[in-house]
Amino acid sequence: MTRAWSLALVGSLVAGAAVAQTVPDGSPALQVPSAYRRGPQFRIDPFRHTAVPQWGFVIEGGGIAGNNALNLSDIGALIVLADSDAVLTSDLLNAVALVPAGNAAVGDGQAEGGLYVGGPFGEHVSVGITAQGRAYGSYVVDRDAVAMLREGNSVRQTFDVGQTTGTGLGTGELGVHALVRLEPIGSQDGARLSVGFGGRYIEPLAYGREETTLRDDVPILVSGDSIAAHVDLHAEYTPDVEFGRGSGYAVDVLVRVEWPTSGLYLEALATNLGKVTVDGVERSTLAFSVATTDLGEVVDSLDTADFIVQDTTSVSVSLPRVLRFSAGAWANRYLQLDASASLPIGGDFDVPVAVDLWSPWRFMPILPIRLGLVLGGTGGIGYTAGLGVETRHFYLGMLGGSFGGLFKDATGVAGRFELGVFF
Repeated sequence: MTRAWSLALVGSLVAGAAVAQTVPDGSPALQVPSAYRRGPQFRIDPFRHTAVPQWGFVIEGGGIAGNNALNLSDIGALIVLADSDAVLTSDLLNAVALVPAGNAAVGDGQAEGGLYVGGPFGEHVSVGITAQGRAYGSYVVDRDAVAMLREGNSVRQTFDVGQTTGTGLGTGELGVHALVRLEPIGSQDGARLSVGFGGRYIEPLAYGREETTLRDDVPILVSGDSIAAHVDLHAEYTPDVEFGRGSGYAVDVLVRVEWPTSGLYLEALATNLGKVTVDGVERSTLAFSVATTDLGEVVDSLDTADFIVQDTTSVSVSLPRVLRFSAGAWANRYLQLDASASLPIGGDFDVPVAVDLWSPWRFMPILPIRLGLVLGGTGGIGYTAGLGVETRHFYLGMLGGSFGGLFKDATGVAGRFELGVFF
């Protein structure tokens, strides 16, 4: 967390120094196509295509996910074992042992895909319409629960499972966003302010949440050769995936200041400011007691115990709200440097602080290459890369990322695809 804030501060100071460096008239900085200065991101960006000052449509999709314990090899092995019903207790304990000591086991992810149609009305206003599907998910296994499974009673004899939760939401969305470009401030070469605002109508398709409901006075006891526990789990979920399960909204706001002759921009984005009401949610509980000398019996009890449906209700879900600050600079049309810091500001999902650094290289103007780093986040330090095709009438972008390691050693992955045609 401290590292992410420090990096964001350093980026702001560097950006501030760049403001003072005015690029002369005729500089290559002025030749960078404004349509592509605001590049793609792995994270949600509802104004991504509205910023393009041309009419067109875009098909897009992508996602990002990570955790702090299992890499792709570990996950693949567990999937194979699960498919063959051969997962042993020792496999689960070995997986828990990969969580950094003293930490909770955490993971999060989001994905989206859909269609954008829009364009400018005159020089100062652009409007875009999007139809998309989105999915959000996160989980936290409390560090006390991790310590019990990792260390047994070698350190202490009393544990509880603390705030152990998992949440998932799938939605269908229809959004309208507008971007207003104001006249240059002060002089013709002055700062150019753009203000974006918009909203999305949201229909939930599926929802699920599980959490522990252990009281502080009902701990898990681990003695020299036995485990005694009374476990209560609370679950809320929709039994199937379908439309007509409720509705919701989200509001998005963007403020961007650009100095074209200096080759610099600063931007602030607040997104996912809203809630969704999910109807037809089945609320159920699972409770069991166990006293055993074999930790495997605890897992077996979970496998054989059934959730008991208590009632059906409506649930209000707050979307993962994010505040993102971005800055970028370019001295010519060939090289651009960008940085952003994404900060969670509430919601029912555990979203980490993350700092993204990336640089598009346009040595061949229509074939940009992009390289970058991701700091913070759940999956650890990440490496990103991308290729694209950028012309006035056609756009293709393909991005990928690996977090916490490369390829099979990665504890997180990201990908994005965009295909656009403009007129």
